[in-house]
Amino acid sequence: MQKQRYLIIKAASALAGNERGAAIIEYIGFFPLVLLVLVIAWQFVLVGYTGIIAAGAAREGARAAATRENVDRAVRNASPGFDGRRWWQPLAGYPCSDYSSHPVTIQVQLEVPHVLFPFVGSLGNYPKVTQRATVRCEPPPIARVDVNPERMREV
Repeated sequence: MQKQRYLIIKAASALAGNERGAAIIEYIGFFPLVLLVLVIAWQFVLVGYTGIIAAGAAREGARAAATRENVDRAVRNASPGFDGRRWWQPLAGYPCSDYSSHPVTIQVQLEVPHVLFPFVGSLGNYPKVTQRATVRCEPPPIARVDVNPERMREV
């Protein structure tokens, strides 16, 4: 019994003293955690990117509303890559009336692209970023008179 216990302790100490391959096992165990941290960080970058794009689209939409242009086209052109995941709505002063300088406010909402947990979309819980922009309405442009420079002479 004593000899058997001695052999077990000796075998265990021999195995414990041998650390070959320990580094690769630690790396394999730690690598998924590093990947998860990188994916979560990238998701935060996508949220920030979507906020910047939404703010630009809201400004372009408000500018288009203030100058009586197509707001939908302005918002669509300012937020490429968000087809089917963008919404805009006027909040105040839309459409601009003639010769008024009241403010017009446009709100744009974009869905954040997913890197992490794409199945969340099937639950209908995509996070959305909402931005607003307000611009004063501009009077309609004055009709330009075509002036022929050949007819203009010094008197």
